Amino acid sequence: MRHIKSIFRRLGAFIILYTCLSSISYGQRNESVLFKAMQDEMDRTKKELTLPDAPSTYFVGYTVAENTYLSVSSSLGTITYTKESPRERVHSVNLYVGDSQFSSDYSYTDNGINLNFFTTRDDNYDQLRRNFWQTSDVAYKFAVEVYKSKKNAVKTATISEEEKALPDMLPLTGTVVSTPAIPEFNLNKKAYQDLANKLSVIFEKYPSVFGSSVEIGGIQTVYYYLTTEGTKIKEPAGYVSIVIKGSVRNDLGQVVEDKKAIYAKNFDKLPAESELISSVTSFAERLSTLAKAPNIHEYYLGPVLFEESASAKIFADNLIDPSGIVAFRQPFQVMASVARAENVGDAKNVKPLEDRIGKKVIDNRLNVQNRTDLTEYEGMSLIGNYTLDAQGVVPVKEIKLVENGILKSLLSSRVPTKKVKGSTGSLRYGVIPRSITKAVAPGTLIVSAPEGASSSELKSQLIKAAIEEGLDYAYIVRNFAGGTDQYLYKVSVKDGSETLVTGAEISPIQFIKLKRVLGVSKDEMAFNYLYKGSIPTSIIAPKSVLIEDIEIMNKPMNVQKESPLIAK
Repeated sequence: MRHIKSIFRRLGAFIILYTCLSSISYGQRNESVLFKAMQDEMDRTKKELTLPDAPSTYFVGYTVAENTYLSVSSSLGTITYTKESPRERVHSVNLYVGDSQFSSDYSYTDNGINLNFFTTRDDNYDQLRRNFWQTSDVAYKFAVEVYKSKKNAVKTATISEEEKALPDMLPLTGTVVSTPAIPEFNLNKKAYQDLANKLSVIFEKYPSVFGSSVEIGGIQTVYYYLTTEGTKIKEPAGYVSIVIKGSVRNDLGQVVEDKKAIYAKNFDKLPAESELISSVTSFAERLSTLAKAPNIHEYYLGPVLFEESASAKIFADNLIDPSGIVAFRQPFQVMASVARAENVGDAKNVKPLEDRIGKKVIDNRLNVQNRTDLTEYEGMSLIGNYTLDAQGVVPVKEIKLVENGILKSLLSSRVPTKKVKGSTGSLRYGVIPRSITKAVAPGTLIVSAPEGASSSELKSQLIKAAIEEGLDYAYIVRNFAGGTDQYLYKVSVKDGSETLVTGAEISPIQFIKLKRVLGVSKDEMAFNYLYKGSIPTSIIAPKSVLIEDIEIMNKPMNVQKESPLIAK
């Protein structure tokens, strides 16, 4: 009997060892087969795909996105929704004909051709090659059509001859080969559900709040990128989010909705459970207070103090944009029948800052820099850090963009502009299920005002500015409402008391407003968000900024009568 037990112990140990070795070899086989299929089909594409009287292919890049995600939702301590995705693959092909000086690249976004089907999850060499072949065939025919269309578009484009003469792609200073082991991303369903239940049950203490929920989602995409230039990389991108939602109904039957999002690089980097409980409690208490908050009725034009996340959002929305610290190249509208060309019509509304390099663009108390290597700020997880960009370029770890209000540089990709002649490694990967997205964006944008004021001083400055304009009150905005209705704090100029009010609509805070602000805080706070809905981005910005001539109007609110209970 003892001998049989010994045999079973050895057999169990062997099975565990075999499983571990199989997992390791599977990972290696997965990667090697995938890259080999990409390389072989890429070589065939460049050598053999030709059409009569068509320009030859000069660049091919294959991107494969391998995605996994988990999403759970809980209401009042009970799981109401769970979605767990298996490993999914999609791919895209960037194929340009012509040469680096003039090619079929018309949009300058680096978005490739992506057919509407999944890439096989199996590590089947033949099937993978077939997937890449199908997309490459479309990409080549599309590139030939676009090349001809772009030639005609350039002739009638309302851009300078200098811009027309710019090359379409900058050469690499060196090719990068990087395929590191990717740390395990925590998608433990039970852990997500347990935390969601612990947080959502807090709303039981707040009967005036209805429709409450806590949603926790984790998503990771591992990108595989291979080009005819020799670049070969594997780069992860991902985040975990907690979204808190709820609604209240005031005495007039008007419904006020709000939501709050918390992001971290992964589940283990979320704030401590006690801190999350405090965040949900504060959210619920504010919502409960909003049920009794009066509506604003009058039009307001005057100074407004933006604090906390509202301040960070103003800087993020204005700076992280093609009309901000992002280099921008005017695209061409082209025609193609093989595949749909990108709609670049909105580009005409972009007003790039490039021509103002060396000139003042924001208040001279402000400095702006980009960091790509920061993982934390005062214990808070930052989601913007990355190792390589989507073109295989090693990003500049630290770059000064604005110094004392003067624009010094811009974030860029391998697409040159009139004044930007090199890549800062800023073409970022996005994270969306079943999709490949990219955009030029910072890692962590740091906006600082070393000579700024304290928060209490800024409130005093707010009251002083309101008195100078003959106003009886001013407003403080501490966050832009994530739901349907904006709430803010009405500040009496007599005693500085604050009253929470709702039913407001704030006019957009345009970039020009940042050129001269009434005041700015020297204290800072960090804020995570998804640029363009998919690019994990962080910003460290002043806790407060005081801006003049802000319009605030009454916004009609949705009236929803409470349904009476029907007795049996």
